[in-house]
Order: sequence, then C-alpha cells, then structure tokens
Amino acid sequence: MPRDIQRFHVGIKAFVLDGDRLLLLRESASGLWELPGGRIDVGEETLPQTEVLRRELGEELGADHGVEIGPLALTWVRERLPGDFVFLVGRLCRWTGGTLRLSAEHDASAWVAEGGEREHKLAHGYPEAIAEFRQALRIQPDHP
Repeated sequence: MPRDIQRFHVGIKAFVLDGDRLLLLRESASGLWELPGGRIDVGEETLPQTEVLRRELGEELGADHGVEIGPLALTWVRERLPGDFVFLVGRLCRWTGGTLRLSAEHDASAWVAEGGEREHKLAHGYPEAIAEFRQALRIQPDHP
C-alpha cells in the first residue's frame, strides 16, 4: 500500500553571527522570532542558495546590511500553520557591519548571546534548530 509523502515549501535562512551573538527578527504578523531569510520564489529553483539568500537578506535587512554568507549549517522543519510545513536550510553567516533596515515583514531585531534566544518567543522548530546550531559551534568553533 502506498504511503503519503509530505510536501514542503523550501526556505533558506541565515544564522548571522556577530561574535557569539545571533541575529533574530520578529515577524510582524505573528509576533514570533525567527532567523532572516525566506522561501525560494518561483523562477529561483535553479539559482544557487547563496543568491536566493542574498535576495532575501536584502529584502529583510535593507540594502546597507553587511552579511557574509558561509557554508551549510543545519536543516530543520517549521510548521507555519497546521499542516503547512517549510523545510529550512540554514547557512552559517557573519555580520560584517552596516545598518539594519527591516522590511514590513519584521517589526524588531535582536542580537542574542547563547541562551538569550530563550527570552524570545521563537517560531515552531527554531528552539531546537538554534540549540543544535549552538552545539555545533562548540564542537567546531572556527566559523566565518
């Protein structure tokens, strides 16, 4: 008997670090905190992940942000709405300076040191993803 296969949207997120501080953004619509980045748009299916993420960061952080996009860091799943799942690919990124100018999609930003993310109401899947990311950094501390 055939089994049902889950279908996902796919998004690319940035674990943006400034030293040991991680950048979080608060979604305007839900009030939940997440990482910058977003889903792949129609027509971007064959683009490199870095190009898709660069576009998303420009939209969400403004033209004057400075983020160096690094290697794959982690994958996880977020349930946005009941039955609406997004498969997320997280890239290790480094803040290089500049100014944050948030789009209407987000109404606040925060730089959080390890453990500081627990003070923010994170979107589904993010507490576990951030904990796994922080653990990986402790194992391999040489990051961009």
